[in-house]
Amino acid sequence: MKRDQITRQMILKAALECFRKNGYVNTSLNDIVKASGISKGGIYWHFKSKEEMFVQMIEEAYEPWLNTIHSALSTLSDPLEKLKKYGELFYSQIDLPVFKLLPESYWGEVGEQYRDRLNQCYSKDDEFIYAVFTEAIANNQLRITDAKALTWIYISMLEGLFAELSLRSEKKDELVAYFATGIDIFLEGIKRK
Repeated sequence: MKRDQITRQMILKAALECFRKNGYVNTSLNDIVKASGISKGGIYWHFKSKEEMFVQMIEEAYEPWLNTIHSALSTLSDPLEKLKKYGELFYSQIDLPVFKLLPESYWGEVGEQYRDRLNQCYSKDDEFIYAVFTEAIANNQLRITDAKALTWIYISMLEGLFAELSLRSEKKDELVAYFATGIDIFLEGIKRK
């Protein structure tokens, strides 16, 4: 790895730690300077702003996540099994620091250009889940046939459960069980009987 890449990764690692500890909004560039040991000028050499650092961090974490999803779900043929597995994978990411940064804490704080990049990143999950719901509808497995609505509701439910799990880590085992139960309740509720 080249020196510039190493420095860039050091900055991102320090920024992630600051964001995780203080939240996106409460982290200043000076916090990142202190945590990374790299001067403000050195940071600006690699990143235009705190926003750019943050979005880059999310984008870099999302690629392995998407690869995990595609790898795990490619072995399954039943769309309902894919949806259940996706939910299980979703909550298995709880310990990854970049996924502990809840969107509510930064979404309104990043500029439009960066929000567009975040939307492009997050929409990859939506597209994938939409395709699975579409497949389940085509197979006549669901009693609700609006794939777009099902996608939005399922992902919103998972994100809400994830947020609760992130915020209440002292009851992690109990909440993981609730997460799994929530997925089962949702999928059973939409399944054609």
